[in-house]
Amino acid sequence: MIDTEFADNGLEIQDHALVEAEIAGRSTAFRAVIVRVCETELWLGLASPDRRLETMRQNQPVRLTVARDGAALLGRSSFLRPLGGSKSRVFAIARPIVLERAQRRGYVRYPIDLPIHFRHIDPDTWEPRGKVATTVTKNLSPGGLLFVSDVPVSVGEDLDLTLPLSGWHRLSMSGVVKRVEFVTLGNDSLQPGRPAPTEAAVKFTRITTLDQDRIVRLILLTEHRRREYALAHQQAQIQPVRDS
Repeated sequence: MIDTEFADNGLEIQDHALVEAEIAGRSTAFRAVIVRVCETELWLGLASPDRRLETMRQNQPVRLTVARDGAALLGRSSFLRPLGGSKSRVFAIARPIVLERAQRRGYVRYPIDLPIHFRHIDPDTWEPRGKVATTVTKNLSPGGLLFVSDVPVSVGEDLDLTLPLSGWHRLSMSGVVKRVEFVTLGNDSLQPGRPAPTEAAVKFTRITTLDQDRIVRLILLTEHRRREYALAHQQAQIQPVRDS
């Protein structure tokens, strides 16, 4: 759930922002940094060129999310134009007239095993770095997840996360590690030379509302299938008793 209240338009240069738009019928997100704050415009820059930006139309609606400690500033805007010599890196959007401060409440995390890919995010460039690590979730919610991995992570680190779904669909989000605990395993389970696995609790700091809805639908579908399986198993046990 999200608590919202109106906030002043206190945007600053170097604020990290997420710009969401629909491109070819699909939700697309650009991670950017505010490079100039004008009276009616915001100028934003990407860490590296993204050719999808060239397909944006003038006055195309976009959603703006600006990170704040424990919250976010949310507003509706529109794409204005590319800036400078590059049409795929620096661009202008209309400065939102009103921003809402969104304070996320805690979500109930649902136990579910799903593959998850993650990389560390460089604190200087705000871009993913290093090799992709693959592990499995222990629980999941629209607000975060828990996974176990033997790849070292530390409290306070930012992670770039990818959650593959069926077909070509995948969810992409960022999160901060809030808690790390060592997992207790039997001595026979430990492999010589490999670090002990840790359990990491991650809170999402960048995720689209569309992907949050997809997580909710995934959880509901998984629970429905579990109940159907349990019911079928129960009926299979009762049937031989009736036949006898």
